[in-house]
Amino acid sequence: MRLNPYFKEEISRELKDHSILMCYQCGKCSSFCPVFNLSPEKFNPRKLIEMVYIGAEDVLKTEDIWRCTTCYECFENCPQKVNFVEIIFLLRTKATERGYAPKIPMQELVLVRKEGFSVQISPRAKKWREEVIKIGG
Repeated sequence: MRLNPYFKEEISRELKDHSILMCYQCGKCSSFCPVFNLSPEKFNPRKLIEMVYIGAEDVLKTEDIWRCTTCYECFENCPQKVNFVEIIFLLRTKATERGYAPKIPMQELVLVRKEGFSVQISPRAKKWREEVIKIGG
């Protein structure tokens, strides 16, 4: 794992409240997280913040940042009011910019932009939609 001593500052600077610097790793974020409570081996908010804190830029390559449901339970229960969800949004943005976003959600996004749906539309369904639009419009 490659460490970037400037990664924590980069993340902190881009967060408006700099709250990540207030985290003292108490683990309340994890204990109230519904995803952590279902599968602690796959998602741990406290560990993600720790990775940012030590400069482990490889956190952008992990699937973990995509498992957060953005329910804000972590933020609601954090004694330091570290806004973990905003950190997740920023990490996802950086991961996408650097080409680390998971392929399937990105393919679905392209389909939504192109077709209006996240799944490939069959030629039959496409023809039916065109006929409905002609009748209605």
